[in-house]
Amino acid sequence: MDLFLATCQGLGLALAAGIVAGAIAGTVPERARGLTLVLLLAAAIGGALAFGASLESEDHPAWPGWPVGAALAVLAFGIARGVVSGAASRAGGGGSPAAIAGTVALVGLVLAVLSVLVPPVALVFLGGLVVLSLRRRRRADEKYEGLRSLR
Repeated sequence: MDLFLATCQGLGLALAAGIVAGAIAGTVPERARGLTLVLLLAAAIGGALAFGASLESEDHPAWPGWPVGAALAVLAFGIARGVVSGAASRAGGGGSPAAIAGTVALVGLVLAVLSVLVPPVALVFLGGLVVLSLRRRRRADEKYEGLRSLR
């Protein structure tokens, strides 16, 4: 495996760490911010170590992968947490937050396996996460577009 494949593998593993932790954090109530912070730190550390280990396995220095892996894991954490908490709030009594989080976490685990077997697939997942993030942001901006502030 060369540097490109090792980088793709590290990217996928870092994203997977963030997705799995974010899916779990999406089910945590708002009053338990400490648990969310612990999950965020675990995702960042896991993403950093996974990216660094992927680079090191190909005789490259691990340290460049640490900040990149942590940043990617935090990005994936935020997106996955938002998706799970939003879907759980919209589901109301008809859906289980644990089932929604389990589905998103399963996507993260599939990404981890695919990143080891076919490393460039992580680039597709990264693109998908960026598109998902941009669409969520645009929808949030449009939500209150027609409202005016009455003073």
